[in-house]
Amino acid sequence: MEFVHSVTASVTALDEVLPLDQKVAEQEPIGVNHLTYQLAKAEHLLEQRLDHALGEVGLTLRQFTVLAHIARAPGMSRADVARLLLTTPQAVGGLVQRLVTAGLIQRGASSPGLPIGLTLTPAGERALHRAAPIAREAEDSAIAAVAEDERRQVEQVLNLLIAELCR
Repeated sequence: MEFVHSVTASVTALDEVLPLDQKVAEQEPIGVNHLTYQLAKAEHLLEQRLDHALGEVGLTLRQFTVLAHIARAPGMSRADVARLLLTTPQAVGGLVQRLVTAGLIQRGASSPGLPIGLTLTPAGERALHRAAPIAREAEDSAIAAVAEDERRQVEQVLNLLIAELCR
């Protein structure tokens, strides 16, 4: 996601500095019809929709995602969370701290040379339990216009693209 955000920021920044006539001339290769931009825009809009829906229970999509990952693998480190969020441990530090401060996760005891494990608190488990159906409903409504067979095709294409990019 971080890569997609940086691409979006680059395209947006370029749009801001080009005069209008150049924007139109440049639109095809780098503008709104570019696949990378469309993927970034779809991700951004979906994140906004889910953030809005999850705001009902006081969470953002990133916070919800961290809680869900920790619930699946209690004891994961901040670096593990960062890999799952497609970012760096440094970028996750503030997010983890806010969740600790909110009483939703806790850090395990630290041992020299070993990462500190993160676990959900009972409040974190309750928040995740309340948020999961909200997130599912928001995502389902966001993609409702796409037929099930088309969703499978998009998923297959994205998996191929991801596999190619990971080579």
